[in-house]
Amino acid sequence: MFENLRRAFREAVDNFNRELDRDAVPEAVDGLLKGMEKEAVAAKSGLASLNEELEATRKRAAAEKREAEVCRRREELARKIGDAETADIAARFGEKHELRCQVLTEKGDAIQAEVRLRESEFDEMLNQIREARKRRSSIEATAGRTRARRSVNAADDLFGELDRMAEKIDGKGSRTGSEDAPFDDGREFDEELGRTRREEAIDARLEELKRRMGRR
Repeated sequence: MFENLRRAFREAVDNFNRELDRDAVPEAVDGLLKGMEKEAVAAKSGLASLNEELEATRKRAAAEKREAEVCRRREELARKIGDAETADIAARFGEKHELRCQVLTEKGDAIQAEVRLRESEFDEMLNQIREARKRRSSIEATAGRTRARRSVNAADDLFGELDRMAEKIDGKGSRTGSEDAPFDDGREFDEELGRTRREEAIDARLEELKRRMGRR
């Protein structure tokens, strides 16, 4: 079980690092990070089961030890009163309980060693997940800065278009002389018309800017 969990976690880490190395977007990395966290949760659950098994094994070993001690006391009493048959029976049962106690004690030691190993591996999983979260945050921040730069560049382009259009409108207005005006206030009228057209063009470009930036 633990070998499968460890293999699955390592695969998740490798996939996560590959996605980061090719500058994957944060949304694509989230699924891999969740996979790592899922494997860590499963490892934690398996570790809890191991601790429960360790506790049960130690309790059984302690119970066998108590039974062995009882049998040895009965053997001793039987020999004191000269009851060899009872003493031999008590001795045989005492040996069985002692053997079971020894086996369970060794099993408990093996489980304890495995618990320490799994705890170390689980801590390593947590450290890798923390590191992955940091790298994920870095990728997200980089992506955010990239989107911001694109928005700023788009805004600069649009404002550049506004400036060029305003210059064109001003240029057209400057070529309208008083000799072409049918009335005495023709120049003022043309200037007012130029300002109006320029403001309308600017308003239109601003609306286009808002629309484009709203989609980002």
